[in-house]
Amino acid sequence: MVTPDFPTAQTCRIVTRGRRTGAEHVVTVWFVMVGARFHAASRHGLVGDWLQNALAAGALEVRSGHASWHGSASIVPADEVAGVLDAFAAKYQRHGAVIAAWRENPPVFIRADLA
Repeated sequence: MVTPDFPTAQTCRIVTRGRRTGAEHVVTVWFVMVGARFHAASRHGLVGDWLQNALAAGALEVRSGHASWHGSASIVPADEVAGVLDAFAAKYQRHGAVIAAWRENPPVFIRADLA
């Protein structure tokens, strides 16, 4: 279960295993929680290595501080992107230029139910 302080962190680390090598890959990302569901943006879109790894495995690990959670990984459906963008805009208000650019050309968002 996600800890109460996790949603207030500004970044977290996503851990995946390489599709070919099996090696651990760790990236630091912005994230939001929409309800109980974790969301992160892939700044490289569908070609992002961590995103391809997560989708190929169907799972990812999220780390923050000394805690970690696992969950199934899927792409946010198009009809939910606006709500996810609104959550990012609320959390990352001081990064208005980034959010504005995302509204013009949204990144690929991934979601996971973490346990």
